[in-house]
Amino acid sequence: MSDHPVNDRLFLIGTVHRDRYGEERLGRLLEQLRPGLVTVEMSPYARDYRTGQARSQLLRLERILKRLAEELGCPLQQLNRHPAIADIRGLLALPFEYRAARAYADAGGAILKLVDLSEVSIPKLRRVETGLISYRNLKILVRRPTGVPASGSEGYAGARQLLAEDAPESLRRAFLRSRRGAEGIGPRDAAMAEKIVELLQRRPEQRLVHIGGWVHLIDDPQQQTLYSRLAAWRPQRLLLGRRLAGC
Repeated sequence: MSDHPVNDRLFLIGTVHRDRYGEERLGRLLEQLRPGLVTVEMSPYARDYRTGQARSQLLRLERILKRLAEELGCPLQQLNRHPAIADIRGLLALPFEYRAARAYADAGGAILKLVDLSEVSIPKLRRVETGLISYRNLKILVRRPTGVPASGSEGYAGARQLLAEDAPESLRRAFLRSRRGAEGIGPRDAAMAEKIVELLQRRPEQRLVHIGGWVHLIDDPQQQTLYSRLAAWRPQRLLLGRRLAGC
């Protein structure tokens, strides 16, 4: 990366999705940065789905779990505590990134924009309905051994390695190779970068904070990640709860 100074107008906050401590951490960080503009890696469709249609899917999930509890002879509460079921509920809930950003914007009058692509969210959420929330799939999931629920710390450890200033190019290339494509790194990053630049140009007096998955903040040799596409703006990268050295 260049030795030019970073820009205090643009901050990119990297998160581990479904970090159980994320909402509190992010709320504190937004209060420290005090942006007038906040963008979130979430599409308008994903928000509308989770505030509307998700309820019917949760009811469907509950009906299937009740049937399984009777068949397996175990308490419904036990099935509901299974990490796989918690993950499904998490997929149908508003993500902590949006909740924290919405609370900050509502409290202080900041502008909040959702900048991800709805056309990508639609098939992903439909797969939750048709693939995950089915009797056959849930019967398999609840029979799997349970483990300790993830706190997000493991994901952040990997993120720190790949976002480090001295992260080897070969490591970054190898990690991103399987994550490129319509639903990963590529068109989504281009669309998000375009919307962020438009906001920066329209409101030059405002600080902008973008919140999204840390993978999009990797310094990409192919210049396809969000961070690489915004490099001309000299953004400051922050991993939630920790500023990245040299950025």
